[in-house]
Amino acid sequence: MDGNKKRRLISRGDAFVTLAMLIFGSYALFIKLLPEIPVVSFLFAMQVVGAIAFFVIAARQGFRKLSGGAWWLLIALALTTTANDLVYFWAFRLTSVANASVAHQLVSVFLLFLAPLLLREKTKKNEFIALAIALLGVFILFGPGLSLSSQDTLGIALGLLSALFYALFILIYRYMPTQGYTVDFMNFWRYTIATAILLPVIPYAGGFRPLYDNFWSLIIFGAIFAVIASRIHNLGIAQTRPLHVSIIGKSEPVIATVYAFLFLSQTPTFTAIIGGALIIGSSLWLALREPEVEG
Repeated sequence: MDGNKKRRLISRGDAFVTLAMLIFGSYALFIKLLPEIPVVSFLFAMQVVGAIAFFVIAARQGFRKLSGGAWWLLIALALTTTANDLVYFWAFRLTSVANASVAHQLVSVFLLFLAPLLLREKTKKNEFIALAIALLGVFILFGPGLSLSSQDTLGIALGLLSALFYALFILIYRYMPTQGYTVDFMNFWRYTIATAILLPVIPYAGGFRPLYDNFWSLIIFGAIFAVIASRIHNLGIAQTRPLHVSIIGKSEPVIATVYAFLFLSQTPTFTAIIGGALIIGSSLWLALREPEVEG
């Protein structure tokens, strides 16, 4: 094998995204085990911890002067990521996990059209195949729990809206590094701007008391998800195709199901196992099908 043209078993970007999903899949454990903490408190803690951690990292790398266009992109990044988290968890409050998850997993459909339009990345045949298999797995996994009561309809709509925000978030993270901005630099501004956005909301969403009472739990939560998982995920986004990110990301609910079985004694159903196998299988097939070539 030519040393200058080594073929990877799995692309670096896809590997990063997969590792991030293994971490993000444990998010539900915190939500289930700490029900007294409001969702906004979890989100606010993530932004504060992320802003502080990435300030330290970005300061060591050196802060680059931002152009006017970059400022607007960073504001858009903070808004889309914050909106994605908020509406997604509101969806969980209004409807079942099945309903919200199916709606959110349609992010791949948005990227199928937005990535070629905004990034000029032509969708490949193997991506269409992997997307079809993954979506089939999602509906098998969550289909038995789908329902459409009046409240569920709003929850599903919010889940679909979160999918759109997540698609835009992926595209911005994919685009900005091409302009010379590092992922850590972007993360610092993303979390700092998001902190400023959420700060006025705190008094109307449980107040500051839950933050004081659960200080160390929230610090650990923020460190795991805002710093470690987020950095790995963003590095993956910057190094692989957007549709790969969304398809591999469909493994997150499957991983969450495994964690629930191991730590919450929630046994998955047969359909959950079949659906999960399709999702994981399509993600692995996509990641291994077309490895990147290193020069």
